[in-house]
Amino acid sequence: MAYDHLLSNTDSLMKQMFWFQQTIAEPRAASHRGVAIKYMDLKEMRSSFILELKSTAMNWVYATKKYNELLQDELPKRGGDFMNALSYLQQLADHKFRKGCPQGQFGELLLFNFIQHFFGAPPLLRKMSITTNPAIERHGADAIHYKEVNQNHVFILGESKCYESKYKFNAALKKSVDSIFTSFENIEEEMMLYYHDDFIDPELRKIATDLKDGKLNNARFELVCMVAYEETSNIDAASEAEIRANIEACITDRWKNAPTDIYSARRPHVVDRINYVVFPAWGLDKLLGEF
Repeated sequence: MAYDHLLSNTDSLMKQMFWFQQTIAEPRAASHRGVAIKYMDLKEMRSSFILELKSTAMNWVYATKKYNELLQDELPKRGGDFMNALSYLQQLADHKFRKGCPQGQFGELLLFNFIQHFFGAPPLLRKMSITTNPAIERHGADAIHYKEVNQNHVFILGESKCYESKYKFNAALKKSVDSIFTSFENIEEEMMLYYHDDFIDPELRKIATDLKDGKLNNARFELVCMVAYEETSNIDAASEAEIRANIEACITDRWKNAPTDIYSARRPHVVDRINYVVFPAWGLDKLLGEF
């Protein structure tokens, strides 16, 4: 693929998770996936998951070209000490995370990784840099990624909702659907706001400009709704396989009890482009604190 070299490596993170695709009739969608922190035997690999998730933050903040420019700028200042320069850039990335409000950035960082891993699409627009710039008002989707498929230009718009409170799956789901439809309707305005800035990968700037100017043939939009929520069901069991089965059953049960009106007055053909990714967590507040 033409832009595969822009993808971040997600393998190490996904080795600390397990995921499954489900066949869910209602609410209908293009796909339904569940993702959870991996168990090794009876032990949840939470610390390893957090470590690997944090390790992806640098790629979320900086495109490869920008990162290399920063690194080359820092090396002579530090006498060519590569490790010292790397440490400094990591601290720069860490400072971009807002303290005291981890839910949004936790969910958006997961979304950034999941869109690349499941859909093979690198980021077109880096929202982390926009979010942390106090001079810029944040607009639009939580994630905008891009890939070419059989000469089609595929734009993947993503929304992430992360709710710490118990019993909030349905609230997070409804909010995610509302947000993704808003993002879909406003994609032109978003490109107008940002296509001149450094937030778009240089190799993809012409794609963004052509999208904004209506010059792009064979464009297609796909939508991703990620819901991270506090799960309360008991999944404890005597084996890793049983625990995994219980986690999958939890998500199946959530879908069975999802509201029936989340697509009220929505265009059905747009609904058919939605891909769901559900991330249940036990002790989500503690997980966010560790993050």
